[in-house]
Amino acid sequence: MHRRRWLALLCWLVFAAGLLVQLLSPRLKISNRAFVIPSKMAAGTNPIRLEEIVGGQRRMQVLSALLTLSGALGLAFVYRDVLMRRPSRRRSEPAERAAYSDSTRGHLPGAIQKTLDEETNTLENQTQTERN
Repeated sequence: MHRRRWLALLCWLVFAAGLLVQLLSPRLKISNRAFVIPSKMAAGTNPIRLEEIVGGQRRMQVLSALLTLSGALGLAFVYRDVLMRRPSRRRSEPAERAAYSDSTRGHLPGAIQKTLDEETNTLENQTQTERN
């Protein structure tokens, strides 16, 4: 159980890191189907290398996607029991069936089950042999 908690924490951290990379990475603005170069970058003496800028943007997007996706898949693996659990049949059963333990059904011939008589709204005791 301790190992599962650490794995879940690691997956949450990887997922959050992916979201943070996406949130904090600088973005190029596009206007009229062209990149808008910030004045800081244009003011320098070095020539602007658009390929490097776009490549850096793409690397950040890929890193963010990989972190987020791997974190999400890890979380799905860690919580697979919760995600794949079928809805409980007990919730859909009538109240008198839900009160009766599944472990005694059909196993104890003299077991007593309390059933609700819907006409009189009273509880009635019924043994396993009377039900069959």
